[in-house]
Amino acid sequence: MTLEEEQQIGAQPVAEAAAEEQGEEGVDEAEEAKLPFPNARIVAIIRENLKQPHQLKKEVKLSANYLLSEILKDISKTMDFEPYNSLSMDHFNKASRKYREVALSQARIRRIQKVLEKQRAELDEIITEIELESPAGVAD
Repeated sequence: MTLEEEQQIGAQPVAEAAAEEQGEEGVDEAEEAKLPFPNARIVAIIRENLKQPHQLKKEVKLSANYLLSEILKDISKTMDFEPYNSLSMDHFNKASRKYREVALSQARIRRIQKVLEKQRAELDEIITEIELESPAGVAD
């Protein structure tokens, strides 16, 4: 056994102990072999986009991995409908458009909600004016 191998073997329990200290649950090697993507890379991407330090539970890591797999499968199936033998970035962009436009859809929904709130306020104002102008005690 080389010195490097001994250091790697010695470092594994230390890394596992550090993960346990932080309360993080690791994914065992047999389970990780079944995952569609390397779990470490997915965890790294999640951590890069978190502003505050958070503990990631095992089920979050696995769910993110499987979700990305399902998204890629869906994109692949959509690209499969293309009549061409060679698929280009245009085909990929077309197939992945629905995932890229989620943020745009959310922005549209927020704009519509603001317009509806303004209309509701105007209607409430009109109703109040009508109630003030109508004689008291008149039943509808």
